[in-house]
Amino acid sequence: MEMLVVIAIITVLAAIAYPVIGRVRSNANKMAAVTIMKNLAAASNNYAAAHNGVIAAEDATGKDDDWNSAAAAAAETAWYNALPRQMPAKSVADFVKEGKTADFYTKQNVIFLPGAQYPSKEKLTKPLFAIAMNTKLHRRGIDPNTGKKSLTGLKADLNISTIQLPTRTVLFLERGLPGEKRAHAAISKSDYSGSCKGNAQAFVARYTGKGSIAFFDGHVEELVATNLLTATGLTIWDSTMVSTNQSAIFWTADPKEDPNN
Repeated sequence: MEMLVVIAIITVLAAIAYPVIGRVRSNANKMAAVTIMKNLAAASNNYAAAHNGVIAAEDATGKDDDWNSAAAAAAETAWYNALPRQMPAKSVADFVKEGKTADFYTKQNVIFLPGAQYPSKEKLTKPLFAIAMNTKLHRRGIDPNTGKKSLTGLKADLNISTIQLPTRTVLFLERGLPGEKRAHAAISKSDYSGSCKGNAQAFVARYTGKGSIAFFDGHVEELVATNLLTATGLTIWDSTMVSTNQSAIFWTADPKEDPNN
């Protein structure tokens, strides 16, 4: 009987402690994410200052989906290589060249988020990012053959001076990885690809329904997906937001440009 009482007490204490421990871990992971994203934003500004105002690229080839392309010479200006070196720390290319890609998924990597659910089966096959650069910043040029915006190839460089509202324009966001719980009903499974770039549809909420976004001025905000997406999955935006909503969130350098196009 005494043993049963002890077991019952232990069971009750465990039931009480488990959610508390979960909240403590979630808060610690959230604080780590905020710090990492602030550091990235600061490194981005330092990089731009050293490169005539040009910010780091969102990627190298338009589709950096393996270790080799992420470590290629063309990827030196991609944010995941350029910004860690500003800190200074190892870039993705450094992990590849040292033959230590497994370390990319540890705290040895300055863009590793402890609260993210990195898929174990894919850890050694390609780099998966729990943080992404806002892909709506860099825009494609005009195809000289069609006179329309190009659908392929690299995007044009972006000068930080073109960011009209740095306090409200997204620079980095926590993005979803394969298998993670989606933050919004309209987000599809394919949106959580772990790519180095992403938009509002890639946003993930890892900490009691919230995730972090870093803005160009360096501050970070915790947000829920409904702050970013409509019920149908479009990025929240309209042409009047600039003058009517001081807390509005913008994804393009020119806030009057529709991020859904």
